[in-house]
Amino acid sequence: MFAVLTLTATLMFGTPASAADTAGVKVDTAKSRPAKVASARFAAEGRAAGLDAGQARALQGEVNLYLAKYGKAARQVSFNTIALKGADIHVAVPGEAHPRGIAGTYCAYKWFCAYEYEYQNGSDIHMYDCGVTWYIPWFTTGSWVNNQTPGTRPLLTFTDGSTWRMPGAYAQQLSGVGWSPVSSIVPC
Repeated sequence: MFAVLTLTATLMFGTPASAADTAGVKVDTAKSRPAKVASARFAAEGRAAGLDAGQARALQGEVNLYLAKYGKAARQVSFNTIALKGADIHVAVPGEAHPRGIAGTYCAYKWFCAYEYEYQNGSDIHMYDCGVTWYIPWFTTGSWVNNQTPGTRPLLTFTDGSTWRMPGAYAQQLSGVGWSPVSSIVPC
């Protein structure tokens, strides 16, 4: 049996700039064209995955929240995937159990995977680069899978500054993981 993380602190992120913060700023429309092309591509991918217009808007809203939280370290690469240095975030359509078009519950060999909700549900972060620190964006009760090389132990850092070495691979905790006080994870 693995220790159950029962945690109660709060994780803080910077807030995205509001419209008031950018009032009076001129936008170079030539520079915004690539973003419009990408948005059209992501919308087409969403339609191909069976999303209706409302689901596509809700999903893009969720993706935008992650992009704001991770800032320049994040880049949207598909309608529901965000690339980070050494990790990928797969975003579930609000109200759905798993990200569309992705085997959301599968955690590939040599990866550490954190899930927004219990039993590998909701959005997820799949981490694969050693030595890279990633912040956990959830305040939920979730789950994780450590499918790295045998014995590899991720390091959790909590909002109070304390740390905990997780069980070595292969290990998993499918319920009872309180993400609120987890500040970050270094997968290996």
